[in-house]
Amino acid sequence: MSKRLIAFLSILSLSLALPLIPASAVAKAGAKCSKAGSTEVVQGKKYTCVKSGKKMAWNKGVKVATIDTQSIQSAAYANMKKAMVPKPVENLFRYHYSPNAVEGYKEKIEKELKFSMGYWTSVYDGTELFNIFYATEKDLDWLINAWKMYDLDKNGDTEREYKGRLEREGSQLNAGTVPSQPGQSHLSFFRSSTRPIQDDAMIPHENVHIVQQQLTKSRTAQMPCWLREGSANLFGNFLITEKYGLGVYEDVKRSDMNAYQSGSVEIRNFSDSQWFTHLKSLEGNFSGGCDYKNRFAYGTGLLLSEVLMAEGGFEKMMEFWRAFSLELDWRQSFKNIYGVEIDIWYKTRAIPYLMQEYARVKRY
Repeated sequence: MSKRLIAFLSILSLSLALPLIPASAVAKAGAKCSKAGSTEVVQGKKYTCVKSGKKMAWNKGVKVATIDTQSIQSAAYANMKKAMVPKPVENLFRYHYSPNAVEGYKEKIEKELKFSMGYWTSVYDGTELFNIFYATEKDLDWLINAWKMYDLDKNGDTEREYKGRLEREGSQLNAGTVPSQPGQSHLSFFRSSTRPIQDDAMIPHENVHIVQQQLTKSRTAQMPCWLREGSANLFGNFLITEKYGLGVYEDVKRSDMNAYQSGSVEIRNFSDSQWFTHLKSLEGNFSGGCDYKNRFAYGTGLLLSEVLMAEGGFEKMMEFWRAFSLELDWRQSFKNIYGVEIDIWYKTRAIPYLMQEYARVKRY
């Protein structure tokens, strides 16, 4: 199964890829550079582009403190494995299928959700059946009416999102959403009936949003999107790795880290200050500054969530999620729980790991 998964991720990532950065763009003492003040870390040295007269070139560079990448990644995985011991679960969902729903995908949804929820028994205590909807591109009107029966999507946001995605994606349509809204939410899948059924982390990822919605008492809209989406990637990748083996983790992680490539920004060229600005822009949610179209929060958030999981463990992350149910600024909650101001954490822990990992993990 892992070979099929890797093949799927490769196809997906190739469809998003931009032209590769030429080798000449790699920083090297004395080599030409294009923007004064820009920095790049190569083989443990941080180079700065400096202007001398009319010429610009990389300086000699200075050694930078390195982070043990494998220890963070391994510690994060070990902490999840220790805390998330799977147990049998009863049915927690109410399923709704459109007239043209594909039988194989109906079976996949139910199997994957039951598998995923087995790992969340230590924290999830929802007592009401959570509504799951699945419709094909032929059944959007059915889906909208099905939501209305349960008084869902009252503001029409999910309807507008799905109409837009159907128009943009066509036969590649593969949408899954747990709306970040007060009160009762739902998980809805809207996908092309001709799209192949693949093994990926999408369903476990969306399942994480169900848990977030319950632990935050329906206040996931208060979460910074790097945490909301990044931790969903972290746990989704963990679950699919539990199913198919450790060799899969690097592949799904690489896919998440390169998801931004549909945009025009090359984050691998970011300086420290550019990374900081980028992280601050990811502190909003759906109504904030997050760019969901270009998926900037997903790879960045995954790496930040790895650091939090490695250094604070599973229980602290759950405590942080629960804190969003309180009438308290999440930045203060972060300081209360992790013992450091969020901006200092960005600069001392998050950004060094981001820069090092993006230098290590190649783009497509």
